[in-house]
Amino acid sequence: MTLRTASAAFLLAASLAHAQIATLPADVWTDVASAKVKSILREMGLDAAEKTGEKSTVFNFRLAGHGVSLDSHTSFMELQLALSDKVNAAAMNEWNRTHRFTRAYMDTDGGATLEADLDYGGGVTKAAIEAFIKGFGDVIPGFAKAVLEAGVAGGGLPAAAYQAATGGGSGGSGILTILEGRMSVRYDPSKWHRTPTSVAGRLEFSHVSGAGFAVVIAEHTAVSADTVADIGFANIRKQDSGARMTLKEKRHIAGGDVWFQTVDATIMGMPLTYYGYYYGGPGGAVQVLTYAGRSLIGGYQKDFLEFLDGLRVAD
Repeated sequence: MTLRTASAAFLLAASLAHAQIATLPADVWTDVASAKVKSILREMGLDAAEKTGEKSTVFNFRLAGHGVSLDSHTSFMELQLALSDKVNAAAMNEWNRTHRFTRAYMDTDGGATLEADLDYGGGVTKAAIEAFIKGFGDVIPGFAKAVLEAGVAGGGLPAAAYQAATGGGSGGSGILTILEGRMSVRYDPSKWHRTPTSVAGRLEFSHVSGAGFAVVIAEHTAVSADTVADIGFANIRKQDSGARMTLKEKRHIAGGDVWFQTVDATIMGMPLTYYGYYYGGPGGAVQVLTYAGRSLIGGYQKDFLEFLDGLRVAD
């Protein structure tokens, strides 16, 4: 090939490439700034908390009642849902075998994680980003159900609680969702029955024996766990100024730390012992209390602690 011919071929190729670029629609992007992602999330009605890092920006928001994170890079984005529920490798493999466009795995603590990526290399539109985010939200309920099923098979959740939670049992709901899904309490409906209450933000339960009780009090106020614990004790002392705290210690639950407090009080002439978990964070505050007559508390300790340990936080 002569120099003139080679030059002509080069110019022709350059001309064709320029023509292809020139005809690329203006609303097709090969890179997306975090500010544009933030705008898209806002337009979708997703209230996202933003954290800027060295190489990317992470947005945290809620989809299908669960907290998710969106890791926004210039050339791609990644969505992630991390559940604290323990799961097994077989369940994650089955999910990956039967579902496209997402990947599931166990994290280092044995919890279930679901992820999906959207690469911008071939061009992406605003509608495609919206569909990607919405589609991830659409598969979350099915993934959460698969994780619950794995928990039952592995002994992580009482079968009766799972059946009630998924409509397979005849009892009440085995998963109590509070504060728009930001928190939940898992309980065994074969041991606990919901009882009517007209007080907003207060949910009450009675033990099947009839002599043990539980209360869940939820508020949207964003306060610290320290404050919630102090308020909880102060409320008991309003009824008995001589109420005595017998134990206070920090404990870890799925999603955060709580204060565990035990209190002896005499209410309306009846000696009672309270066991309580107190949590506060950006998503709100919750008190989970169990109580029984002081002379009976030994027989309820196991079921009370099981009820308290059902508290989960998704903030």
